[in-house]
Amino acid sequence: MSDPVLVVGAGLAGLSAAAELARAGLPVLVVDQAQAVGGAFHRQPLQGALSLATAAQDRRWSDLMAKVAAQGSRITLALATQFGGVDHKGTALLTGRMNRLFRPRAIVLALGARESVRPRPGWTLPGVETAGSLQIRLKTLGEAPQGRVLLAGSGPLLLAVGAQLTKLGSPPVAILEAGRPFARPLTPIGLPRDYWIEAAAYLSRLMLARVPILTNTRLTAIRAEGGTLVAEASSGRRFIVDHVALHDGIRPNDFGMPACDVLPVVRLGDCREALGARAAMVDGQMGGAALAARLLGRTAPSADPELARQTRAQARLARIYAHDVTAELNNLPEDTVICRCEARTLKDLRTLGPTPTARQLRLDGRFAMGACQGRFCGDWIARLTSAETSKPGIGAPRWPARPIAVADLLSATDETEGETQ
Repeated sequence: MSDPVLVVGAGLAGLSAAAELARAGLPVLVVDQAQAVGGAFHRQPLQGALSLATAAQDRRWSDLMAKVAAQGSRITLALATQFGGVDHKGTALLTGRMNRLFRPRAIVLALGARESVRPRPGWTLPGVETAGSLQIRLKTLGEAPQGRVLLAGSGPLLLAVGAQLTKLGSPPVAILEAGRPFARPLTPIGLPRDYWIEAAAYLSRLMLARVPILTNTRLTAIRAEGGTLVAEASSGRRFIVDHVALHDGIRPNDFGMPACDVLPVVRLGDCREALGARAAMVDGQMGGAALAARLLGRTAPSADPELARQTRAQARLARIYAHDVTAELNNLPEDTVICRCEARTLKDLRTLGPTPTARQLRLDGRFAMGACQGRFCGDWIARLTSAETSKPGIGAPRWPARPIAVADLLSATDETEGETQ
């Protein structure tokens, strides 16, 4: 394949963009680190596993895959393949099943959202995970984990995961929601009709299973006690469980990617803005068509009003679930782990002073020096300090965008050799 457009991410936004680019006559290479297409939202179940997708979700996914299949060989899928980044010359690095260095014609980043999880005492204990990772497990395996599950944090994903656990015959012992979504009865009125339908389906399933939904309730601490977890809520209630799934919203997955002036690099879907699944496909279609027009010298298509409607809906959801995160952070005990990779605590952070520089945070404090490079802790460090995080700060764009093995560099097929600069 010569000079393809590289699309990173085989979810709704990435595949929608790929279909539009290919429809314009451009060759497209779609890569994804997963073993199958679908992204997080349309994670495909293993063969024989129960599917948790609704009929509407199945129709949407089938329609999209039909559009991809219609483009035939113009779209190449490379799964189990990671994108390492792009350098100042426009050279992209792929590792994994397709290991190569090459110069694409353009790059589309459709990486989806990254889940936000606030540090809490005990959040690094075995048995504690993010609600997003739990949901991916449910969708992939079609079965719930053994034992009692507590969901805590804030956001509509908690209701979705709770309903999916219930469908699999293992309803959560409770859902702890830090916000007060039911205390703002007028705010949801402006949401699109399909939001109401989806929420009603989740709530009815949870209510039939008598799952407590405790609003204005924060999970303050988690302790290991014997072979179980003891979760303490701000209301004073204690829950003895086997698993805790945390979720505090989503953020655009735009972390660590350097700018490249020698070729077009565009972000689409939740990678660009936290849009949700409904808008991700629309954004992918619009972005793919606009990039194709740019590359081929054609007139750019007009904006789709559906994207603006979904953006307004996401802003309304944010108001519905709004709560004081700053107060929760300020009340953390000093032994709370802030940086999971390096096991650095709030006390370690405060020993650096009230306004540590990015250099002090990384070299003296060892914050954001692990595998995630600050994807989990960077936001919270900024909130807990007046840290200066400009280049080369925590999460600063740099090549490569993620840690890679030296062996991957050595074994990569270099397709740029012999090219004129």
